[in-house]
Amino acid sequence: MNPTDFLDLAARLVPSGTEAAFRTAVSRAYYGAFHTAVLLIKELGVALPVGPESHQKVRYCLMESGEAMGLQAGISLQILRQHRNQADYDLDKSSEFDAKRALQRIERARGILDLLQKCREEPARTRFRFKLRSYAANVLRLPVTDL
Repeated sequence: MNPTDFLDLAARLVPSGTEAAFRTAVSRAYYGAFHTAVLLIKELGVALPVGPESHQKVRYCLMESGEAMGLQAGISLQILRQHRNQADYDLDKSSEFDAKRALQRIERARGILDLLQKCREEPARTRFRFKLRSYAANVLRLPVTDL
């Protein structure tokens, strides 16, 4: 499956006009961005853990990559995760979930995808790859494979 399919689904949910659709759209937008980041990190030879800790490790890898685009993607992903947590767990905050906010969060996710794409392109890719792998191996103690 392509993680961007989650973003497409998120956008299709918003017009229904229900709070449940807005919340689900925010959640799917986060997962579209998160899984895109996971794919990039794996492409660069870093093995991420499976489970809840992977969310934090993905953000750390991006933010400590030494590239401004990676840092911004990590910060945006962290903010989007906070919105996803609110959408999934804070059911008493109905006023936080409307079409406008849902669309803003989908756009944030699309912005993350744009930043990640820039990290894939040279000359940023070489620098991003080197710093990401070094941080993942030496600080997070994640397995790094030869490419």
